[in-house]
Amino acid sequence: MHSLQKQFHDFIHAKHLVKKGEKVLLAVSGGLDSMVMAHLFLAEKIPFEMAHCNYGLRGDESDGDEAFVMKWADQNGINCFVKAFDLMGSIQLEARKARYQWFDELVAEHNFDKIATAHHLNDSLETILINLSRGTGIKGVAGISMKKAHIIRPMLFAEKQHLYDYAMEQGLEWREDSSNSKTDYDRNLLRHDVVPELLKLNPSLFKNFGLTIERLTHASAIVNARVDDIRSQFLTQKENGFELDLNWIKNSSDELILAELLAVFDVNYVTSKEIFEARGKSGKSFPTNEWLVTMDRNALFIGAVDVEPAEEILIETSGEYELNGHRIIVELVTNEEVVFGASHVAYFDADILKYPFLIRPWREGDKFQPFGMRGSKKVSDYLIDAKIPLVAKKKVLVLECESRVAWLINRRISEAFKISENTSEIIRISFFEKET
Repeated sequence: MHSLQKQFHDFIHAKHLVKKGEKVLLAVSGGLDSMVMAHLFLAEKIPFEMAHCNYGLRGDESDGDEAFVMKWADQNGINCFVKAFDLMGSIQLEARKARYQWFDELVAEHNFDKIATAHHLNDSLETILINLSRGTGIKGVAGISMKKAHIIRPMLFAEKQHLYDYAMEQGLEWREDSSNSKTDYDRNLLRHDVVPELLKLNPSLFKNFGLTIERLTHASAIVNARVDDIRSQFLTQKENGFELDLNWIKNSSDELILAELLAVFDVNYVTSKEIFEARGKSGKSFPTNEWLVTMDRNALFIGAVDVEPAEEILIETSGEYELNGHRIIVELVTNEEVVFGASHVAYFDADILKYPFLIRPWREGDKFQPFGMRGSKKVSDYLIDAKIPLVAKKKVLVLECESRVAWLINRRISEAFKISENTSEIIRISFFEKET
């Protein structure tokens, strides 16, 4: 067994990334990293299928990547899903959002247990350097997470050079992305100009970095546990916001805990330091974009800024509507017009989503079956799990049909209203956020 194969085997088992009998969906671009990952999964005899995203950004080169991945999958008897995307706006952010939404749809439809991406040690180091250059907390210096929900990164044990050496020794083929050679992206600039200089300073950079990441991950877990404990004991929800009792603060290191607690209220680290120093100075206020934090003796009152009154609208037929500055387009479309990937666009089985239906603010007690889940979930719990701030929660709308929530708008549709291979007519609803 090759040393990289053994490291891969030991890593996924020691970290419990893939359990026996689980089926994994591999995100495969056709590049070196993902092709090595596919080869390692094949050698390990772990059941897997593949998913390839074609963004069409490099013309024939993108189509060549797709053809290459499909050919490899066919030669190795692996099922491969392919999807073409039409991106708008910030390409990198839109691409990431679109592919993970598609991956989640594949997981729900085909019962995959995990999604595996080919991020490795170099990617993690680059991420930390980017975060450090922009300013970050303890989470930002812990690198790329090894496991998050059903997403795993089974290649984080390896550095890029080791993947290249393995591919050459095994005679693997892969595709080169010409855009990776350009330095107009922050990550490429670090990859080509910064990291090589760091390696000159210390040839053992990645070995030491891997150990550092392990320690920082443990440190982050300790901080998170402390934050969760303080939040459960000292943060109380009030009618118009929250109250945070500060009597838990004992020493200067608690400044970090306070910063982590206040981060969800859009309080940056500089402001949290000012709040820490202002303890006991009643009446002093600290405004953020959506909150006003006010000191009262040894407690903080965190109140949401005023939110415009919510409205609702009854949709009785196809057409274009306006709701409180939002634009809504409801139309009947064909299967050929279905393009997943945009969160503001949802598709529904017209035999299930029946007119008239209502778009309204969500209410306490609302429940729905999030797409891909077997059971129902309270909308309030879904928003808490998604860490949606209070002000944003007040603005969340739902689409209600026959007293059932069919869509948590621009977030997740209901499994009960999704389209399937048996769907004969499809309703597409596009909900455009209010322009500011």
